[in-house]
Amino acid sequence: MRFFAFFISVTCSFLALSQAPTANFSMSDSQLCQGECITLTNNSTGNPINFEWTFQNGTPETYNGSNPGPVCFNTPGTYTITLNVSNTFGSNQTAQTVNVGATPTVVATLSDTVNGAYVEIEDTTIAMYEEAYLYASGTPPGGSMIWYPSGVISDSLSPLPNDSLIVTPFYDTYYVAAYTTPEGCTSYDTVLVSVWFQDTLATDSILVGINVSLPNSFSPNGDGQNDYFRVLTNVDSDQNFSNGFYEGGAIVEVDFRIYDRYGQMLFRTTDPHEGWDGNYRGKPVNPATYSYLLEYRLIDGVSKLLKGNVTLFR
Repeated sequence: MRFFAFFISVTCSFLALSQAPTANFSMSDSQLCQGECITLTNNSTGNPINFEWTFQNGTPETYNGSNPGPVCFNTPGTYTITLNVSNTFGSNQTAQTVNVGATPTVVATLSDTVNGAYVEIEDTTIAMYEEAYLYASGTPPGGSMIWYPSGVISDSLSPLPNDSLIVTPFYDTYYVAAYTTPEGCTSYDTVLVSVWFQDTLATDSILVGINVSLPNSFSPNGDGQNDYFRVLTNVDSDQNFSNGFYEGGAIVEVDFRIYDRYGQMLFRTTDPHEGWDGNYRGKPVNPATYSYLLEYRLIDGVSKLLKGNVTLFR
């Protein structure tokens, strides 16, 4: 019986080794964009000895070996990848297709109003809170357009139905137009809107100066009103002056310090939006008059130094 079992096992092993192999492989991706590459993994079974790869319109076009390196496709279209495997008992072949999408084109432009009509211009300089009209067109048709101020993806802006965008930046801003085809291929173009940082602005027929100031008192009592001593400007975040002064608007750099009457520094920050809560080392200070020193630089490059006093009430 043992000899018979051994004979059966050897026979089965011999038969397994005496069969033609089965070709099989996997691709890292089947949808590419023009100029991209994929990697291929050989998953063939049945102890193949020879491996012959053919990559239609690919680079390289052929390869002999188990696992080829990256294969690149530089022309849009649908192409076939073929693997033929063999051993002394026969051969087998399999094939898969890869779709290569065309690299789109996108052209972003600036426009201005001349005699009531929009005309394309090479660049534009606007005053703060004025509008700039951006337009972009992409080919082939059927794709989608997104704009990125300063190239920041998290700040993406959806254009109007004609892929245009009306913007009101208050500092120089690059706008990146990204056009993506239905196949997922994307191209980019960039335009620059320069902003004239004015000393005086006309908003709703009212002249508004760009001012930096600090209040002369505050009351950190937790009532939600005037609880922090902050640097204020009238360039507010929503650009419509509805909330008057806004902490840190138009300031690029700041060094803000608070001292007691003995000259000990109680607070310091380099964040234009951060204010003093009336504490020192986690404990409230006494109601009194404190001095401050403020050094700052505006977005137009102007730097100034302010000194003064603030009274803390509780």
